[in-house]
Amino acid sequence: MIDGWKEYEIINNALNDLVGNSRSLPRIKKALKYIISAGGKRTRPLIVLLAGKMCGGSYNDVLNLAMAVELIHTASLAHDDVIDKGTLRRNVKTLHVEYDLSVAILAGDWLISKSVELTSVYGEEVIKEFANVGKVMSEGELLDVYSTKEYFDEDSYFKCIEGKTAALFAYAAKNACRVVSDDRTAAKRLFNYGRNLGIAYQLVDDLIEYLEIYDDKSSEIESRTLPMIYAEKYGFEEAIVRILSFIRRHGNESEKSLGYFDPSEEREKLLYLIDYMTASQIKSYLGKRKGSKEDSSILEVYLNE
Repeated sequence: MIDGWKEYEIINNALNDLVGNSRSLPRIKKALKYIISAGGKRTRPLIVLLAGKMCGGSYNDVLNLAMAVELIHTASLAHDDVIDKGTLRRNVKTLHVEYDLSVAILAGDWLISKSVELTSVYGEEVIKEFANVGKVMSEGELLDVYSTKEYFDEDSYFKCIEGKTAALFAYAAKNACRVVSDDRTAAKRLFNYGRNLGIAYQLVDDLIEYLEIYDDKSSEIESRTLPMIYAEKYGFEEAIVRILSFIRRHGNESEKSLGYFDPSEEREKLLYLIDYMTASQIKSYLGKRKGSKEDSSILEVYLNE
């Protein structure tokens, strides 16, 4: 599991040090400690460390970038939970529930500001692109928020997830390379790796959420996703098959992007992350929820192919 990787330990230690050494107001510091200690997969900063090392740099060379990527992601979660009125994340009370709305919003703002500060050591181009990713993430989330209130089709869905999820994955992988190497082809390949992985991951996440809603008829639909769109258009089983096809396609494209690089421990870990964020999540769902007979059989066929 990735929580046993040295890179995972480096990220967590750096996050804890950042909060511990912060000179911010006690109320903000307490909120930061709470949201950071809630944990997470840390996949985005892991990609930064691994890609940077694979491209000839060291972990220290890209650690600020890894931290920046994780902080802006964490800020987006805090703000999303406020927008969605979410009460739990990873089985832990959300920040605005544990404290209040003001703390959640302002702690998120603090995290965004700190993330920009962390990227400042890498120069103007990296900062500008980071700022642009923040804007794209906000626009993607806005499309998500209004997906149940306005016309929202397949094209709208992919534009949404390209913004709210894939853009940060792509930025993380590409710029980890850029700050340690002048190899433009490597940076482009890593951009494609991150982008396709982000799309595949969001498709998996939305598929599992849809299956859980389907299984629990009392659950409320908070946003419109591709599984819902396809279920209306093609029926339940065909929708699952089509979503799984997209997941495989983008997972394969992500894997192909790493073919440019020589074999290394870092490359193997980046390859592992593709399976970890797609097939492994589906396996976990099957193990915990079982689901209906229809979706279980389709998912098991996908996993065994």
